Amino acid sequence: MLIDQIPAKSKITIAFDYVTKSTKLEATVKRGTLSSNGDRSVITDVVRVDGKIVNINNFRGKVSVDFIEPGASRSELWKQVKVKYDRAAKEYVLSTKKESEKHERRKAQRFPLGLGATAQISGDSRRHNCTIYDISVTGVGLRMETLNYSAIGRDLTLNFSDKAEMATFTVSCRCVREVEKTNNKSIYGCTLKKSQDLLAYIRKKQEKYLNSVRDKKER
Repeated sequence: MLIDQIPAKSKITIAFDYVTKSTKLEATVKRGTLSSNGDRSVITDVVRVDGKIVNINNFRGKVSVDFIEPGASRSELWKQVKVKYDRAAKEYVLSTKKESEKHERRKAQRFPLGLGATAQISGDSRRHNCTIYDISVTGVGLRMETLNYSAIGRDLTLNFSDKAEMATFTVSCRCVREVEKTNNKSIYGCTLKKSQDLLAYIRKKQEKYLNSVRDKKER
């Protein structure tokens, strides 16, 4: 797939990889373009943090773009992407002539959890009620009211209890993806900073979930 073929209104993830860290932004596609010199580009809306536009011209490191179509199990990944912030149009321009590579969307399979939780987001003094939509040993999906700012790149402190397992956790994570849903609710995808207790809990819950799925298939 060529980058200018990403459909309008699609969500994409722009990743800036440094030597010691990485930054991810989620943007919405406006249109694709093909220049006279053969450069293929996708034009996106800008991303704002605390009401200010993120100027990607100031970012360094290797840049990649990740896109996954609804219902697809693997995403399209473009590497060595050129990026530009067009100040006049207030748009991002992401360019590459290369076709995408397909890769697995997640390193670990997530499974539904459905537990209530509270989230404290860096730069926001409020505590947000949310639901842990799904979880894996590497990440967690949170469903909560759509925020009036971009949470991409922000650290979160997540508190939740599982009465069935008699377990309570305070978990650190970072938001890397936002998917808008209906009724002013969004799914926020986050990477987890793991502990041994949390890993043991997740693996136990995953085993129970997979066993229940197998039992239903055998009936």
